[in-house]
Amino acid sequence: MKNILTYIEIKDAAPIKLSLESLSKASEIARDKGGKSIALITFELADEEVKKLKGAGAEEIVLVKRDAYNMEDFANIILEVSKKYDCEDIFIGGTLDGKDLAPSVAAKLDTVSVTNVMDIKFEGEDVIYVTPSYGATVLTESKISKAPRIAVIRAGSFDKRDDFDASGNLVEENIDEVKDLKAVIREVVTANEAAINLEDAPIIVTCGRGASSDEIFPLVKELADVFGAPISGTRPVIDDGVLPKSSQIGQSGKIVAPALYIGCGVSGAVQHISGIENSNFIVAINKDEDAPIFNMADIGLVGDCKQILPLFIEEVKKIKANA
Repeated sequence: MKNILTYIEIKDAAPIKLSLESLSKASEIARDKGGKSIALITFELADEEVKKLKGAGAEEIVLVKRDAYNMEDFANIILEVSKKYDCEDIFIGGTLDGKDLAPSVAAKLDTVSVTNVMDIKFEGEDVIYVTPSYGATVLTESKISKAPRIAVIRAGSFDKRDDFDASGNLVEENIDEVKDLKAVIREVVTANEAAINLEDAPIIVTCGRGASSDEIFPLVKELADVFGAPISGTRPVIDDGVLPKSSQIGQSGKIVAPALYIGCGVSGAVQHISGIENSNFIVAINKDEDAPIFNMADIGLVGDCKQILPLFIEEVKKIKANA
């Protein structure tokens, strides 16, 4: 590997957690292989946010200013910067935008991208990308023989570091905007329920179908509010219209890795489990003692959410009051 370019996705004027995780891994590999870790940003950041990129190991921070995201234009930016800075590898966080960008960049570079990368190994000069298949029951190893290589990083796969204290030299590059766009984003509307970004949240409370009734859902919402956490849902809950699509976690939703995940009435279908398996600590509440989620939960509470959640909420309130 020579230099590694990490595209840094920015939300609310700050790098998202997944981009910092990706950059941290890129920096570890670059230092080990004698290359340089380069971070690409498209919006100016405050000094405190730039410091996060340095802590994650960015030796060069390349700024290409843009007012708004557009896939075709941003793919061209990644292409041009990777060429100028002699990057053999490009890391992109596996967000919705990241999964949109990666294949476009790969096509421009006449290469391929590997999606959902959860580990990176080396065999001599060969780079091996590890990805989950069949709901993470099987691990697939892929090797791209031709550089540049593009890796779309799975959330929670690598630690977000802040101890590199790299030089982080800021360089601004001027790259012409792509004008002949096939699609233009006119407006971005954010649902109120998604005010807290699920991918960055340290605590997530999830509602499964077993807790989505008019009687129990308010308790799930109250528990989330007590923790100051976002509320997410399994696919059946989303399909029933209880929560918006932006709140879905799982194979066809978002991949998350919170410090604490609390599942209320979540059975643990493999499609959902594949989206939470990197969580640091899992608490599951379900009245079915044979629910599959108990197989991976750190703490499992067998019982009716209607009875357990009020007690849970009360105890959390007591702890916070005495903190």
